[in-house]
Amino acid sequence: MLNLIPPLSQFANRLNLASWFSVIGQKLTPVEYTDAQNYISGIGLKNTMISQITSWEKAESCIKAEDWDKDWWSAEDLLRKKLLTNAEQRFQKSELLSSLTSITEQVSSVIHGAAAIAAARGNIANPGLIRSAAGSATMACYQAGLEIAANQQKNSPFIAKYRILEAGHWPLCVRNSVFYVF
Repeated sequence: MLNLIPPLSQFANRLNLASWFSVIGQKLTPVEYTDAQNYISGIGLKNTMISQITSWEKAESCIKAEDWDKDWWSAEDLLRKKLLTNAEQRFQKSELLSSLTSITEQVSSVIHGAAAIAAARGNIANPGLIRSAAGSATMACYQAGLEIAANQQKNSPFIAKYRILEAGHWPLCVRNSVFYVF
């Protein structure tokens, strides 16, 4: 049993129940599409379109491209810093960081295994790509946990991003004002 700050206990229970990478390449449902919209608008990228990637090869090309939007990266980092400040006002810093570390440690091996299985199903044997998928999902769990600790609402951007992963997709990146989801 993990020793977590109270708001993260229920979230931690959800982590092992997620459908990690189970529907990659498939069409987003209306709810998943709404989560994608909530994520991009919530981080301030109002004029960003959503596009779906349909193969592991295209996903790899997408994340390796060097023309990703710097504004996207900056927006996520700015939100993370704001949430950390807010969460530190609610909880002792050591308890908060310990809880977030526990969340990421709990989920990282589960996510890596799920990414490896999904890749194998797609005839992909690329350890780097599998680590990228797992790392991205683990980071999304940290971000959502931070948002929960900061007492944000269920449609907050990092929680919406997490729900896309929880449903089985992989949010890849924002490039040229397009949010790509695999």
